[in-house]
Amino acid sequence: MSIKERLSAIQVRIADAAAASGRAPSKIRLIAVSKTHPSEAIQEAYTLGQKTFGENYADELAEKCSQLHQLTDLNWVFIGQLQSNKIQKIVKHADEIQSIASEKHARYVQRYADEFKKTNFPVWIVVNAAGEETKLGLPLSEVPALSDFIINNCPNLSLEGIMAIPPPEFSDNSCSSGEKSSPPELYRSLRKVASNTGHGKLSLGMTGDLQIAIAAGSDCVRIGTAIFGERQKK
Repeated sequence: MSIKERLSAIQVRIADAAAASGRAPSKIRLIAVSKTHPSEAIQEAYTLGQKTFGENYADELAEKCSQLHQLTDLNWVFIGQLQSNKIQKIVKHADEIQSIASEKHARYVQRYADEFKKTNFPVWIVVNAAGEETKLGLPLSEVPALSDFIINNCPNLSLEGIMAIPPPEFSDNSCSSGEKSSPPELYRSLRKVASNTGHGKLSLGMTGDLQIAIAAGSDCVRIGTAIFGERQKK
């Protein structure tokens, strides 16, 4: 399938899931996860109307920003793990960060947002709701403290809400049908915590759990392979 066909299929899935949950598709933001894919693929998706792209690596983000600098309305979202020595580069090039997991990194993002004159810079707290050792993020119980810290100590940052990656049992293709699905308790808990964090937004939902994430009230979904095909090796 072409990028055009894949992107169209995802847009239909989002619209169907929104309709099944009584929500407007326009209220659900699609981040096309472009990590490891070439700038040409991003440009193709851009010509089809997709403007928001997700990247996981600071150096790759900087390179793509340089290659696609003429596309001035691209929106770059950093969704990877933060490293202190890369945060300056990330803030310089990204329009948003969805993976803050510590006060230390929040301070760094605040510092560089100030340096680059980026006010109301959107950030999200990343959560590891299922306590998986291989995934980054805070337990849900620690979100309020970090939320208070960002709101009270980081005036350049706009705390949007929380971002979460689904555990394996929710991220396979068994959750991807068009039938109406009831969100599991974990997803309802994520929605509740998100509603009390910053601007109350939830970034949840990938290819496999798109339906139940939208049913749970996710405001933002992150789709990569289903748009661009299999990831290319870095």
